[in-house]
Amino acid sequence: ALISAIIVGCGFGYLATNHFANWRNWQAFDPQIGLDTAIPFLPWMIIPYATLYLYYPMAAVLGMKNADIQRENVIFHQTFLLLTWIIFAIFILLPVEVDIRDEVSGVELGLWQGVYDLLHAVDTPWNAWPSLHIVQSLLAVFAVTRWYNSAASRWHIRFLWFAWIMLVLSVVATKQHFVWDVASGIIIATVAWKFWILPLMKNSHSEEVVASFEAL
Repeated sequence: ALISAIIVGCGFGYLATNHFANWRNWQAFDPQIGLDTAIPFLPWMIIPYATLYLYYPMAAVLGMKNADIQRENVIFHQTFLLLTWIIFAIFILLPVEVDIRDEVSGVELGLWQGVYDLLHAVDTPWNAWPSLHIVQSLLAVFAVTRWYNSAASRWHIRFLWFAWIMLVLSVVATKQHFVWDVASGIIIATVAWKFWILPLMKNSHSEEVVASFEAL
């Protein structure tokens, strides 16, 4: 149910705002800096880029560890969806076009050609900041790190953070995002986690919340 809610709540909303911005063809500002063009285009980085879609089931499945974590899991995904829709509002109100994707046009991509053709056909060069790739994946990593914060899981968590860093690099190396999109995504995810999501998850262990879950 959680995975289905994420697919419907995030997927359709993303496509709707993305194609609306492409149709409107207006951007609020240009966040491009020299580093955006200095970072080389690396076609193979589409692999870690695509791993975003593993973070959704990861958080949902690993959050079923026990009753306490299950409550946190439900609250995490509720706030995860709410934050995603707040970001959709940013996409509409302050749109930015990722025009550095022009660097990919005309480049011979070999075996990666079909993948990029499909990506660019579905995902128009909008919905730039904050990068949902960054926000959503970082929140999932924060949650799983909290749930599996033990010596036995230490190396798994280290690998997870390494995979996330590769994803961060991929969004700029595939020319899907500006550096600004990454920075704003990290800031928004971190602030939302510390001051909104984590406090609500901790509160899920209160007697009142436990009772409300048991009554369901």
